[in-house]
Amino acid sequence: MSDGGGRRTLRYLAASLSVAMAAVYLLIGLEVVRVVDASASDAPSMLVFGGLSAAAFLVGAVLLTVFDRRILWALGGLFQIFAIAMYFAVAPQRDPSYEPWGIGLKIGQGVLLLALGYLALRAPAPGRFPTAIRSIPR
Repeated sequence: MSDGGGRRTLRYLAASLSVAMAAVYLLIGLEVVRVVDASASDAPSMLVFGGLSAAAFLVGAVLLTVFDRRILWALGGLFQIFAIAMYFAVAPQRDPSYEPWGIGLKIGQGVLLLALGYLALRAPAPGRFPTAIRSIPR
């Protein structure tokens, strides 16, 4: 996968996964999918949580389709690690602690983390532009 086409394919697959996770977070935010008992008065707004999470994954999807930058993939990987860790840190305080939607999202985030890690560690050599940039007429 060292060629630009293979990297591009991986970026597009990761972007598709990000869009799918954004859709799930949006469904959670709109409470189409219920993941926790939100009747507790101290529970954060599911709309805010789901909306912000969906927006973050949509931004990630756009970045994956437009750019091929090591720093973006490293930061995205750190974001995935943070999100996964926070889920497991907060889970014991929720009811239910773990649910299929959350576990499914964490699996997706784990796959995304692997893709971002690969992209970050196998970034193109400096000065080498992705095919899309090379094809722009000067």
